[in-house]
Amino acid sequence: MDKKNWLVTIALSALVGSSVTWGVQRLIESHQMEQNADHVHLEFKRGQGYKFIKPLRFVESKNEFKAYLNLKSDLANTIDSLKEAGTLQSASVYLRDFEYSGWIHVNPDNRFHPGSLLKIGALFNILQQAELDSNLLSKTIEYHPTKEFAPPQTYNNKSIVEGQTYSVQQLLEYMIAYSDNKATTIIHPLIQYQQYLKNFSALNLSEPNGSNTNYLIHANEISNLFKVLYNGTFLSPRMSEKAIEIFMKCDFKKGMSAGLPHTVPIAHKFGEYGNRKGDHELHEMGIIYLRDKPYLLTIMTSGKKVDNLAPAIALLTKKTSQYLLQLPLK
Repeated sequence: MDKKNWLVTIALSALVGSSVTWGVQRLIESHQMEQNADHVHLEFKRGQGYKFIKPLRFVESKNEFKAYLNLKSDLANTIDSLKEAGTLQSASVYLRDFEYSGWIHVNPDNRFHPGSLLKIGALFNILQQAELDSNLLSKTIEYHPTKEFAPPQTYNNKSIVEGQTYSVQQLLEYMIAYSDNKATTIIHPLIQYQQYLKNFSALNLSEPNGSNTNYLIHANEISNLFKVLYNGTFLSPRMSEKAIEIFMKCDFKKGMSAGLPHTVPIAHKFGEYGNRKGDHELHEMGIIYLRDKPYLLTIMTSGKKVDNLAPAIALLTKKTSQYLLQLPLK
């Protein structure tokens, strides 16, 4: 390492602490491997909503990772082909690795309705409360339908049953792992709504409004939820690990899972959206552990036929994983 980058590393260590220094060091090394990398371009993503501090959430390169640009081109061509075939109307792919913070974003201007991906915000809020109330997750609730409207779902393999009793922990698992809207209606009264909204602002995301059907988001923006989850920089490390364990139980197998070798672990969540005009959206976000190396992948899609969207996500995932697996291990 040359003297300049050594000084950068020491300065960053003093600024953000030894827990972040290793990641910054690996990021510097990754830029040294790139051709024409004269200096390091880092961006510090900090939380909002506090008077005297701005907590560090994650460190990111400002520029896309050169080693992934061929993959970006291939994914863009694949999306164009799927659009020409009438399979998709639009799609966006965001990839980030957690070792070097290298990233690419295909069709970054596209925005989508997040659908059930917003349930991640509900999970965050309940786990925040559980940090202060050790009995919350073991609290039991008997399920009876409420007046809250539960949107119909294309993919829902498992739901809670009327008259049965569930712990809050179990309800979270139904809400996330099975994307069960019935479980979500029982979780909603437990949510501290103002804190729920504040969490989005703290992660530099616009605050969702349940009555606003025009709430749209970019793939890289919604990915902030999983970035801080893996880094353990929003929830505590213990609660971040608990959340990942729940995402590992996700039973949606027609999207990302279908595009990965069956031995590859993935912590993921899907979300769907539809309207009376016949427009459909299907999205999936996951942390994929390829050769024990974690990658964040977010794929957001739209089209007229919902049955076409999951295979498109599977194909884009397959192309991504195959590309990453052929890269030399560092």
